[in-house]
Amino acid sequence: MSNIYEKLGVPTIINAKGPATRLSGGVMTEEVSKAMQEATQHCVDMTELQTRASGIISEITGAEAGCVTSGAAAGLLLGTAACVA
Repeated sequence: MSNIYEKLGVPTIINAKGPATRLSGGVMTEEVSKAMQEATQHCVDMTELQTRASGIISEITGAEAGCVTSGAAAGLLLGTAACVA
């Protein structure tokens, strides 16, 4: 069976580390894949989505606020910027 990486000529690896951005993150569960597929069927105001997500993250973690990022590097960048500001 061919996958997108074989079509691109990129070899797949065995990830024994767990979720790591440099190893393409983690394998998504079916629940996550379905949620992502559903999300692609609608358009939303991204500022509103980030505000709602921040509230949910805050409730779950007890933090003052939360911020969804595209990966670990983006999270580190935003954390550093917050410390410098």
